[in-house]
Amino acid sequence: MELDHYDKQIIEILSHEDMNLNELSERIHLSVSSVHRRIKNLVDSQIIGKIKREINYQKLGFSFHAILQVSLSRHDSETFERFLAAVEDIPEVTNAFLITGQSADFLLEVVARDMDNYSDVLLKRLGKIDNVVALHSSFVIKQYDVLNATGLLQRL
Repeated sequence: MELDHYDKQIIEILSHEDMNLNELSERIHLSVSSVHRRIKNLVDSQIIGKIKREINYQKLGFSFHAILQVSLSRHDSETFERFLAAVEDIPEVTNAFLITGQSADFLLEVVARDMDNYSDVLLKRLGKIDNVVALHSSFVIKQYDVLNATGLLQRL
């Protein structure tokens, strides 16, 4: 899909701000229906994901945030699928990434209420999943939103 000036503006604005179609329409000087159609095309083309609200887990009492490296004993699609199915049943896991170039196979983003809750997730749930052989935690001290959409879009 070829992106024009308006598509790039939509991507840029939505990567930084949360606004409704009317506000977005006024901002880029297009009709609401045109903005809606463009967003639908961007989603259908998988250039942007379905728009969803970001949850502030800290405000909900989950102030403990960790990045967990997970190593598996087997490296085939069936093992990965079973691992991901098990992870989907653990609500504290908010993101999962299959990675390469590291000693781990997956990076998991995990939130917890406190160290006891995290320990429970780590030892009693994640550590008991078949083929998990190593778990290494890194604790998030502060999260920064690095928003580079403008620079990337200018290169298109």
